[in-house]
Amino acid sequence: MDGMAFPILIAVITTLVLFTLWQVITGLMDPSKRRLKERLSTEGSRVGGGNAQLSITMDREATGLSAQLAKVGPLQGIYRQILQAWPDLSLTKFLSFSVGLAVMFAVLSFALVGAPIVSLIAALVGGYIPFLALSRKRNKRQNMMSLQLPDALDFLSRILKAGHSFSTGLQMMATELPKPLGAEFGRAYDQHSLGLSMEDALKDMAVRIESTDFAFFVTATLIQRQTGGDLSEVLNNISGMIRQRIRLAQNVKAKTAEGRFTGYILSAFPAVMFVLASILNPEYTSVLWKTTTGMAMLSIAFGLMLTGLFVIKKITTVRV
Repeated sequence: MDGMAFPILIAVITTLVLFTLWQVITGLMDPSKRRLKERLSTEGSRVGGGNAQLSITMDREATGLSAQLAKVGPLQGIYRQILQAWPDLSLTKFLSFSVGLAVMFAVLSFALVGAPIVSLIAALVGGYIPFLALSRKRNKRQNMMSLQLPDALDFLSRILKAGHSFSTGLQMMATELPKPLGAEFGRAYDQHSLGLSMEDALKDMAVRIESTDFAFFVTATLIQRQTGGDLSEVLNNISGMIRQRIRLAQNVKAKTAEGRFTGYILSAFPAVMFVLASILNPEYTSVLWKTTTGMAMLSIAFGLMLTGLFVIKKITTVRV
């Protein structure tokens, strides 16, 4: 077991580092996100210098230690994801849970195995589990809101055609629409009721949701409030466009399912065969994890597998 600890440690650390670098590079190189932030920038309508880009939700909900941690660069992105996945969860509780889970995994693994290196690996895995759950929950919530948005825009269009004001429409959407989109409209209505302008409330909601489709709705609404026009007709056009985008995205996902499944099989096949060979003939595979050359080969093979999986994912991911 001690002989396998070193290559396993290298594999786990390599995975975490590559995933972190991929997230950072994707965030920096995504031009759509930069354009969205520029369009929805609240710098011209607020005072406060560098804090103008922060959402009012962050200023209102982050208190105490969470407010101080949310100002740190990397933790600010984590806090924004927490707001999108679990709005009622504070940054301090999330980090405490991650650290506690890492310590628990380390203690249990050391009690069972007694190897410090294995305990370190278990701590890294345990501490990273909450971040994986956060990413999965956020993506699921974002997809759900994207699917709810066309019906929400049709509902708002009917409210406006009935003669109600836009703020009343937000209030009715908060009470009638299901979560999570209804809760976001309710939060925007509460901000507007507390004195924030409607434009800033919509911009803050767009920053929280971080959806291209929702950015279309906010941009069209802001332009209409400045220039005038039939907002209900604009909302109907936007909802139709979003439905077509969703239909096209689902079609593309179905077309690329074979490629994604092939990538999963190709990535899992070497690991499964190595485990089976280790069970059937341990002496045959012991050369790889009992010698320095073998451990280096395992590390290189694992890195190449990750690279291949990343390339397959990029090929099969088509943005709509």
